[in-house]
Amino acid sequence: MPDRITRMLLHVEGEVPRVRERVRRLMGEHGLEEATRDYDAILVVGTDGELLKLLQTLGVPGAPIFHVSPPGYSTFYSSVEWEGLNGALERLSRGEYRAEQLTRLKVCVGSSDVYALNELALFPSRSATVMEYSLTVNGELLWNDKADGIIVATPAGSTAYAYSAGGPMVLKGTRVFVVVPVNSLNPMRRSLVIPDEARLEIRDISSQVGVEAVLDGVTRVRVSDRVTVEKGDPVFLIRFTEKVGENIERKVKLTLESQDIPPSAKFVLKMLQIYGEATPRELVEKTGLPDRTIRYALSILVRKGIVKRIANPRNIQQRVYRVAKP
Repeated sequence: MPDRITRMLLHVEGEVPRVRERVRRLMGEHGLEEATRDYDAILVVGTDGELLKLLQTLGVPGAPIFHVSPPGYSTFYSSVEWEGLNGALERLSRGEYRAEQLTRLKVCVGSSDVYALNELALFPSRSATVMEYSLTVNGELLWNDKADGIIVATPAGSTAYAYSAGGPMVLKGTRVFVVVPVNSLNPMRRSLVIPDEARLEIRDISSQVGVEAVLDGVTRVRVSDRVTVEKGDPVFLIRFTEKVGENIERKVKLTLESQDIPPSAKFVLKMLQIYGEATPRELVEKTGLPDRTIRYALSILVRKGIVKRIANPRNIQQRVYRVAKP
């Protein structure tokens, strides 16, 4: 891992020109160079889904990843949110960061190896259909089961799909995998925590319809008879804090933030929280969002009582928006 980062590969979800231009400008201000080869880190501006898709493409990244939430979003894996990009790049240029190692699954389906940062989900290709399978760990048969499916998750993925299916939350850095049978017909089947050095095999797979392996919700692979799972090459994410329960804190934060307002409105709200108050024109300049999007976001925030509209004392024909006091 490099002591200092000077060259970065830049990946922007959707290739939004304004976002890419702002990132390039801020990188230049802090002496960071954009590069397509021999780079020290990979800067990804995008949602968690975009990060997971990119990792599927890269396979084994040769550099740590600096993940930035896109404007208006909070993400689980992000090193920093969009509003904190400038300060984070400054710290990055001074070497004030650490690289957090995240365990991944290496899943073998047929003759192909695929990596997953969150989980492997094995389900029939048609919902409401039961599948049969056997689970072995290090060659030892643990159980035969009939269920809707089975999930194998990393500590990072334990707070995602596996948790929704009844699995436990696992602190990051814990050297385990979580196995979660989904709606088993056997009431004794419960979540299983195993060492991440173990080798799992899900075999004797059968169903009335085809069975698919879904990796991180991104890649789908048709399964014939068996799937093997073991620890794969890790991914390194750039971090500026160090908390053992950070993955659980992030999950709770995202859950609380998932209100029924669009990402653009969340982004506008954050800008108003930072700058105190602003006109629609100023918000267009600060966010890079279109004027119509800004006005729509403001209308939602005003209607919900989160933001209030007041007259501009410097121009009575103009309106200023600020966060409403609770």
